[in-house]
Amino acid sequence: MTKAITVLQVLTLLSVASLLQAQGGFELTPTVGYRFGGSIDLTDPALNPVFKSLHFESNPSYGVALNHSVHDNVRVEFQWSRQDTHIDARSRTNNTNTRLFGAYLDQYHFNFMFHPAEMGNHPQLFFVGGLGFSNFEPRAHLDTKTQFSFEVGGGVKYFFVPHLGLRLEAKWTPTYVKSSEEFFCNGFNECYTSSNHEYAQQGEVSSGIIIRF
Repeated sequence: MTKAITVLQVLTLLSVASLLQAQGGFELTPTVGYRFGGSIDLTDPALNPVFKSLHFESNPSYGVALNHSVHDNVRVEFQWSRQDTHIDARSRTNNTNTRLFGAYLDQYHFNFMFHPAEMGNHPQLFFVGGLGFSNFEPRAHLDTKTQFSFEVGGGVKYFFVPHLGLRLEAKWTPTYVKSSEEFFCNGFNECYTSSNHEYAQQGEVSSGIIIRF
């Protein structure tokens, strides 16, 4: 599965590049960073009598971003980021954590980047947001899972020379986990059911060298 995802990542980057190569204006940014947070509640004691929640350990991340200008203030981007992490479980009885297994968490997002008009080598603030999916690959006898995810964030870019710069970024990256039905009444003899969507909430900070071509 890891090889298939890697091939998909390379093919996506190549396809985007081939579609836009005649227009110029690419920015390629290898990144390193740190991803933190992320938990899953195990609400049903009958199904999970020992543990009440699962948690992603905070760990370094790395990846790459490729974007292209479509307007003076807008760029379209494909971004991949990987975290090598471990999954911890929290006990129902004494609230202690137990490390269960290691896992790779890959995120693939198609983004829009918004920033002011080009300002030479001055710092440029930007905002980014997009949709995609997260691939959870446990290093244990468990199935790989792929779930919907999105990201919202911002940062700053600074170009030392026209074709070389620095990118600093912070973003929020929730991944969909599951939906559950909840039953409630409003006090006027009217009762309803509603869907409760649960996300693993993560954040990430990163930096990278921008290569513009």
